[in-house]
Amino acid sequence: MEFLKRADPQKDVDAVIVPRLDDEDEFEGIRCPLCSWKPSRVDTWRCCGEGTPEPPFEWCGTNWNTFTTGGRCPGCTHQWQWTSCLRCHGWSLHDDWYECG
Repeated sequence: MEFLKRADPQKDVDAVIVPRLDDEDEFEGIRCPLCSWKPSRVDTWRCCGEGTPEPPFEWCGTNWNTFTTGGRCPGCTHQWQWTSCLRCHGWSLHDDWYECG
């Protein structure tokens, strides 16, 4: 497959450096609608449908940060409509956590 080869393998390629956002910037505008707690990248939720306001579904037990996927479980692909606060333990609609839009 000739078309996948670089035309000039000796030529240097300029790299574009994109600064990585820290947790504070990355989660700016995300907070619990009930108590205003702000999550960070290290906070994780578990995919478990028992005792939640979610409609019944086959949950998988995956742990992940729900805000890095917009509420979609990477294990079973369930789209969570509700998110619990890790501080006040209340449930709110996932979309209500986003202050902007």
